[in-house]
Amino acid sequence: MSHSTKLSIAIVMMVVWACGFSTEKRRPKQIEDTQQQRAVKKVSEADIINKTTKLGDSITQIAASVFMGKTSEKFSEDGYKGAAEYCSMNAYPLTDSLAKEYKVFLKRVSSKYRNPNNAPSDLERQVLDAYEYSVEQDDEIGSNVQFIRPGDTILYNKPIRIPSELCLNCHGSPSQISDEIKTILKEEYPQDLATGYKVGDLRGMWSLKFLKKEIVQGL
Repeated sequence: MSHSTKLSIAIVMMVVWACGFSTEKRRPKQIEDTQQQRAVKKVSEADIINKTTKLGDSITQIAASVFMGKTSEKFSEDGYKGAAEYCSMNAYPLTDSLAKEYKVFLKRVSSKYRNPNNAPSDLERQVLDAYEYSVEQDDEIGSNVQFIRPGDTILYNKPIRIPSELCLNCHGSPSQISDEIKTILKEEYPQDLATGYKVGDLRGMWSLKFLKKEIVQGL
């Protein structure tokens, strides 16, 4: 075998050997896994609405249960006067504590409000009007979710109905409200509009605001 032939074979073998190994630097698997975990998760608008609905339903159910439980407890201890005074003094602290716990904006609104702070905003008024119209048409009503422009906030609403006869001692017709309760209401709420209801009537609605980014992070 000539010297030139041996040299050619040696060069070919070196090329083959070199091609068997990659010079690309590989990232450690741990880094790759971390980057995959940090990848932006794609979620649809339907996913966001469903998640918001579930959270809103859960929070409002807890709020209503706690509020009615405490009101019934005060009624058992001090009668209608105790229940009325509890509603007057503790409704806002209760909703504020739940709003802080769940990191949301939470309040109750009504077109026939007792406390002026429960008057609806323009957007909430539109939802309330839709609920009231649906009730007049005997249509079913439930929770409603919509994005507030520019889209970083989500509004959740859910109708509130008069749940029991107990509530009529403060929210019923004049003949159902005692003189003692009328005196309390007149002193606490001189512009009171929240009377004349029957059990099952639409009293108002829950209004919650969620940050869109918080909902997405929870998906």
